[in-house]
Amino acid sequence: MPSNSWRRWSKPATIGNSQEFPLAEDFLGRRLTMKKDSTSYGAERPAWDKNDCSIRALATATGCGYAQASMIFTAAGRTLRQGTTTALSQEVYEKWLGMIPLMHVEGMSLGEFARLAHTGNFIVHKFMHAFAVIDGVVHDWEGTSRDATKVVRAWRVTPATRAKLAKFGAFVA
Repeated sequence: MPSNSWRRWSKPATIGNSQEFPLAEDFLGRRLTMKKDSTSYGAERPAWDKNDCSIRALATATGCGYAQASMIFTAAGRTLRQGTTTALSQEVYEKWLGMIPLMHVEGMSLGEFARLAHTGNFIVHKFMHAFAVIDGVVHDWEGTSRDATKVVRAWRVTPATRAKLAKFGAFVA
C-alpha cells in the first residue's frame, strides 16, 4: 500500500448519528473500524443538571431511564451539576449494581477495547469522562472519544445488574 493510503479514511463516514472511524488493517489488509453512535445519548435531562456523563453511560449501557440512573447516583452521593468521581462510580457499579470490573484494560486504546468488547454492554471511563460501549459500538454524546483514547476503567453489565435495576425501578415507581 502507498504510504499516503490513510488519506482515503481520514474523514469518518457518517450515517445518521453513527460514524465509523478507521483503526487499522487486519492481516488480510481489510480495514477495521471503531463504530460510534450518539443517538442513545439523546435522553432528556433536567436543564439544571450538567456533567452527567456517568448517568448517561449507566442509562445507555443498561437500558434504564435517565431519571432512574440519576436517582441511583444521587443516592450514592453525587452532587448535581458536578461530575461523578471514579471512586463513586466504582462503588455504584460494583457494590450497588454488581457489575464486573474488567481487569487489565487500564491504558488500553479505545479502538482495541471496542474490538475486544464486540458483544455485551460496558461502561467505560476515560480521563474525566464516561460513556457506554454496546456490542463494540461506542455510545458517546461528547464526541471526544477516538481510537487512541486511553481507557482508564471499564465494567461489564451483567444479568444481575439488570435485575437490581428492575427491582430499584419497581421500588421507586
